[in-house]
Amino acid sequence: MKSLKYQLSKYNTFWVGAVAGLLLPVLGFLLSKEVKLPAASLAEYWSIFTNAEFQVNKDIIVFSLLPNMVLFYFLFFRWKTDHSAKGLVFVTLIIGGLSFLITAT
Repeated sequence: MKSLKYQLSKYNTFWVGAVAGLLLPVLGFLLSKEVKLPAASLAEYWSIFTNAEFQVNKDIIVFSLLPNMVLFYFLFFRWKTDHSAKGLVFVTLIIGGLSFLITAT
């Protein structure tokens, strides 16, 4: 039986972290919609995200990026897959910046 570190080594690439960093915020956004406004449609929730005051937007952004923070803990601290963590952090910073630009305008 091969060790966990050996099994994870094939996934220790920048691109694996980047893809995970793109997918998890979408899941986080959908989860935040279900937690905060389960009766609203996805289009209504997106409208709230893009048009509401900054405090509401900040809450949605943080909730959406929360899965990335959890994955970063495992990738960097527990599994020591540094290259995947780099991809995850890179995409998280890009998404956070774009979200700020979308909501600030």
